[in-house]
Amino acid sequence: MCGEILDIDIKKLIDSCIGKDIHEIETNLNTLLDALCPYVLQNYINSREVMQGTISQLDRINDVAVPFLMSKLLSRINQLVDRFEKPIDGYDDYIKVEWGEDNVKCILHRMMPYLKGENNIASPQLEMANNLSIEERRQMASFIIDSIQRYGVHSQWDKDTIENHILYFRILYSFCKIDNQMDWLFHFAENFVDRLATSQLYQPARDIAESLLMIGYQEKMESEAYLCAARTYTILNQPLAGLLYMEIAMRKKLQQKTSIPYKESFEILWMVLKLARGIRFCSEKYLVPITRAFDSLNPLPYDILSFYHTYFSVLFFAKQDRVLDDMADFLDSHREEFFKNLEHSAMPWITLVANVKMNCPSADTSRFNLYIEAAKSVVDYKSNALYLDLFSHENEAEHLKELMVRLNTTRNVADYSHDNTLAMLYAKSLIDKAFLCKNHSHYLLGMHVRADFTFVRQSIWQNGIYEKAEFIDVDGKEYHLPIEDTRMLEDLMQQGEDNEVLWIGKGQRNLYFMLLLKGEFSFGTLNSWRSLNIEALQSGIIRNLTYERDVKKPGQPIYSKDNAELEQEAEALKQKLAACKIPIEEGAERLLIAKDMDVAAYPHQLLLDANSDKFVGCQLPSCNIISTEVFIKTNFEEPLHKDFTCAYWSPFDSQEFTFAMIKGHLEETLNKYHFICNDQTAPLRPINSEVNIACAHGGADISNTSWFYADDRPIVETDKIIGKGKLLILFVCHSGTISRPDYDNAMHTLIKRYIRMGYSSVIAPMWSLNTEILPTWLEVFMESVHQGDFVIDAVFKANMAVKERYISPVVYACLHLFGNPFLQIGDRPVLGVIENKKSM
Repeated sequence: MCGEILDIDIKKLIDSCIGKDIHEIETNLNTLLDALCPYVLQNYINSREVMQGTISQLDRINDVAVPFLMSKLLSRINQLVDRFEKPIDGYDDYIKVEWGEDNVKCILHRMMPYLKGENNIASPQLEMANNLSIEERRQMASFIIDSIQRYGVHSQWDKDTIENHILYFRILYSFCKIDNQMDWLFHFAENFVDRLATSQLYQPARDIAESLLMIGYQEKMESEAYLCAARTYTILNQPLAGLLYMEIAMRKKLQQKTSIPYKESFEILWMVLKLARGIRFCSEKYLVPITRAFDSLNPLPYDILSFYHTYFSVLFFAKQDRVLDDMADFLDSHREEFFKNLEHSAMPWITLVANVKMNCPSADTSRFNLYIEAAKSVVDYKSNALYLDLFSHENEAEHLKELMVRLNTTRNVADYSHDNTLAMLYAKSLIDKAFLCKNHSHYLLGMHVRADFTFVRQSIWQNGIYEKAEFIDVDGKEYHLPIEDTRMLEDLMQQGEDNEVLWIGKGQRNLYFMLLLKGEFSFGTLNSWRSLNIEALQSGIIRNLTYERDVKKPGQPIYSKDNAELEQEAEALKQKLAACKIPIEEGAERLLIAKDMDVAAYPHQLLLDANSDKFVGCQLPSCNIISTEVFIKTNFEEPLHKDFTCAYWSPFDSQEFTFAMIKGHLEETLNKYHFICNDQTAPLRPINSEVNIACAHGGADISNTSWFYADDRPIVETDKIIGKGKLLILFVCHSGTISRPDYDNAMHTLIKRYIRMGYSSVIAPMWSLNTEILPTWLEVFMESVHQGDFVIDAVFKANMAVKERYISPVVYACLHLFGNPFLQIGDRPVLGVIENKKSM
């Protein structure tokens, strides 16, 4: 039975938040939570049905939803704090028994017949448990809890360790259910998902969290299950999901009215700090009450070390290296406990001090020498190498490849941009070293992550509720990518001898470029970019670009600017963007550029050639290939047929005169090239030709909303307008813009949707598009493509035709090319030609 139907449309509710004031958004979010929480708490099927979709929708308003949910959590703590219990004697009696290795082996041997096959961990083996005595069950439970704690000092688990602990999970569930000790199962599970996460096994960690939710519903322990899910998603760099799971857990706790045991009270308060760290919420005003509540519990000594370690990691965002004195004072006052728990304290404190030092290189960490040296003496390097090497800048290429293999298991592509957090750090470190060593293979390996692999990464669909977990041991030295081989790279890219390829990559220390021209690689730094704030440039200058030749001031006649004034405006724009220079080598006929996601928002046609000091947009044909992987992928895709089909869509029936006027000016070209025109705001079926054109208004926030506009009303379901195709032209203002929010590691842009759909090339404006240019631009572009030109050359010719009349770069450089620059009329894909030649 699924119970009641969720009586709200979550997407529409979030749609109604876009562009609204904070009070209206909060009202909508309260409406959402008040409907969602009772629905998901009815049963697991409801939870599985809506939770991930809700998280995806909330991500669209992440900047509002996260502080809203954090405020909710702090309020919930205030409501629950009087019910938190202190530690009580005997809380661990169930597992406080001696066990011997031989005894454990004997008990395991007796259990094995019940554990064969592909039993789900959410299904307890009660017959197995009942065939053992209570003392035997307690011995096994004690062994299992000891094991999770013993192996907990290793941040990376191998295949055997993971599979053993999955087996222990199944055993412990059966025992805890029989003996009414389910708290110990959740204790085990919380530690298990932590180790899966630090082992970079993100998808298995999410799967375990789902299994725990199933168990939670089965055992009427929903709040404990949601608390564990919150912990899982938070350590997986998805704090919004963590906050939503916490809200559900806290609502269930408030319903129960009973006191909350110490271990769970500690976990709730600790989770507040972990979530605060995840969203960089570092206000001492709001966090001090959390520490006060924790201190009032008379907490266990090791819990004090864990809690305040996390607290200092949060304070770092506010105090930077000044937090070191607080940390040192704390360790000095808890020295005995630190050394008593040295093996378990070692890696957390090593990484915290190292992280402060990495972000504040001049910080004085001498007060930690005693603690860090002692910690290093007990840390096993092999099982912690992934984190130790990050701070010592060693083995970056091997570790990055290991992480890339692990990322292959991520099913939902939206999760990928959270799962790649450690890979992003390793990529930056590798790019630093690749520049110093002039190693193009390692530079490209770093760019694989930094240029946003989600443009080509597809989701992996799960069949049914259950998925068999398979684990492998990964050695990065054994993995080699095609891009690491120079000759293979040249064959796959086919960029041509006279085309310059430029990769802009961000390291820990600087912003670099790697340039490929005529088969030769060269490297350099983009020093002038160092102090740039790309987000400020985008929001303060780029998004506000608009062309105004005719000026009307109150009480004065219309004034038309002459070319001299327009040239002065162009020069003024150039001065504002003077730091955004790149090298364009002599002899380069075209520029193909891939940018680190941290600088991706900057339009490539407004880059300045460091040699000529001219805008790229008027100097040579250019294309944002997005990444090496996108470029290679699109080289495998079919070219345009000789008599390629064309379609044009605009919301002509919206009664807005603008679209009738635009279509009227384009009509001759549309007829000449046999465009099929669709004039419905909500078409019955999407346009599906080889070349598709969409014409509508677009807002400056289109990279996040994906909305078009007509007659001042949003067209929300844009995915129902544009179907499959090879080349997409968007006459939609701002539709080429790229944003880079800080809550995930991905570019947010409408372009990504269409590259992922299979388009080879997309043409779109990166600011307001002057519609007066469209007749000239489209006629020249279509003629060029029909003559067999590459799309990169056709765009440049069309832009230069516009420049003959409109000398402002705001006009002629507005339409940008993304994806494959070499799409053209042909018989077979670019790489199909290569493969045929090699077989001859």
